[in-house]
Amino acid sequence: MPVLDGVIDRRILINYRVHPEAVKSLVPAHLEPLVVNGYASAGICLLRLKDIGFKHAPRLLRITSENAAHRFLVSYRDGNKQVQGVYIPRRDTDSRLNVLLAGKLLSWPHYPATFHSSEANGHYAVTMESHDEYSKLSIEAELSEKFPTVSMFDSLDQASVCFRDCQIGVSPSSSSQSFKSIRLETKSWQVKPLCVQKLQSSYFENRLNFPEGTIQFDNALLMEGIEHEWHSC
Repeated sequence: MPVLDGVIDRRILINYRVHPEAVKSLVPAHLEPLVVNGYASAGICLLRLKDIGFKHAPRLLRITSENAAHRFLVSYRDGNKQVQGVYIPRRDTDSRLNVLLAGKLLSWPHYPATFHSSEANGHYAVTMESHDEYSKLSIEAELSEKFPTVSMFDSLDQASVCFRDCQIGVSPSSSSQSFKSIRLETKSWQVKPLCVQKLQSSYFENRLNFPEGTIQFDNALLMEGIEHEWHSC
């Protein structure tokens, strides 16, 4: 895949703490859940990507899109080194171009979805519904100065570093038993805590995948205005 660049206009990280054994059944065999203080981390990344395109492409050839990625923090062996990353079983987007180019040309499935977002005065509300009815989610949250006192992470700084260091994204490809890997490189990194008032996720509330007592909401974080690049691995 050619190098892509642009701006992460808004990124909301919705994070759950999960029993590691529950995650092991949901990620490929060559990946292991990344365990922090006894918990695995799962969640949803709500991304509004602005002016995304091939590096050095003019602005008229770039797009802005809303996207949702369900993901698990993982680790795996790459040769002689242990790598931390993110396993993304599902990507949803409101961009038909993403669905066609990524899914058909690059064998990197993206699924069409409808998004609604509202952002004003530190308040954020986002809903997403995939067209195949696989996933529905909604969140309402406000900027906060405090990170939750009950969390799998010891502090906001620890959470920030953990997500920053998991820069490799591994996703299923269109070919059976084959995976795509992509590396996120950012020119800056700053997260802010969000206080969540409402949260619903059909995927993480599915008791077939997450039996009662194996998953709990942990925290939500916000990033805005982050220049970045995507590199294939």
